[in-house]
Amino acid sequence: MKRLDFIKANLAAMGGAVLAGTLPAMAAPVSTPVVPRPTTRKAAIKLGMRVSAWMSDEQLELMRQLELGWCRLDVHEKDFGYEDLARTQERYARHGLKIQSVANNSFRGPGLLLGGPAREAQLEVFANGIRDLGRLGIPTCDTAWLGLLPKSQVFDTSYADLNGIRTRIFDTAEYAKIDQPGDRRWSAEEVRAALKICLDHIMPVAEASGVRVAFHPDDPPIPEQGGVARILHTFEDYRQLFALNRSPNLGANFCVGTWIEAAGATGKPVNDMIRWLAAEGRLFNLHFRNIRGTLPRFQETFIDNGDHDLQAVMNTLVDVGFDGLLVPDHVPVFAIDQAPPLPPGSVYRTPFPPAGVAFSAACMRTMLRNAERNSG
Repeated sequence: MKRLDFIKANLAAMGGAVLAGTLPAMAAPVSTPVVPRPTTRKAAIKLGMRVSAWMSDEQLELMRQLELGWCRLDVHEKDFGYEDLARTQERYARHGLKIQSVANNSFRGPGLLLGGPAREAQLEVFANGIRDLGRLGIPTCDTAWLGLLPKSQVFDTSYADLNGIRTRIFDTAEYAKIDQPGDRRWSAEEVRAALKICLDHIMPVAEASGVRVAFHPDDPPIPEQGGVARILHTFEDYRQLFALNRSPNLGANFCVGTWIEAAGATGKPVNDMIRWLAAEGRLFNLHFRNIRGTLPRFQETFIDNGDHDLQAVMNTLVDVGFDGLLVPDHVPVFAIDQAPPLPPGSVYRTPFPPAGVAFSAACMRTMLRNAERNSG
């Protein structure tokens, strides 16, 4: 039988079988289905967002859609407790999101410098919070060592327009006009001694709980505010921090924006500092932010249009094998974004402008994929 006759015979037999119901009819051709990408990245770097406990389900779903699978949860005294954190963790998990770190902003106060019963109470609040994180399997507690006394944390001196978006400016000359030192000045040695007392209290708890404590650098990185010395904005400052307490659970929540604000005064450029922290096993989390200018005056910008090359920073993170949380810092608020009203009884809510979140996520994810591609 010739090949053509063989094919015709088989086609005729198949057609008869279909009509007889012994073979299923062939479906109409359709386009190949698109395999969805995973909702969370499997790369070492964990792309995420700063959030609050009051996030709406729609906002959480937006994070999942943007492949921001990890969260830095900002909490204050009102919602910093085991039961509250557990409820938040469970609700976020229903959206495929994991709380990777919690920023405890409720424990800092004058007692940490002034001493006495107030100090002990504040440190115990901090320690109990770390214990709760350990019980919930949340690996990192973010914190900072500034704003310990009233008027010792001024973040900006003015704002300026950037493509119609309000952005922060800090100008040291303008700040000098509004600086309000207290009755006395606190030296770097005194502030560092108070930090050691804090570390000696909380780090054994952190180790026992399996929680890492990550310190953010001083922002703005100037020597003093409100009469209180600032002791965490240079390479030498961080070297001394790790000398105060040798716990392997002590590290940095490194802020790129803060570090480049001071330029060469830090003692190490951004990428060199990242490599040093990573080599020491101290690079826990990282904030992604860009600026124009440096001290004595700088202005915040979008991730992709400041003076610093954040693609080079991302390349370095991939190169050192960074496996911590990476979040955009100070997300821009576009015209289409509208700030939702504060929930009843709430005193704090991390800004979550949807368009700004999507823009920042796209910038970070594109830079990360470029860095991964370049690294092979």
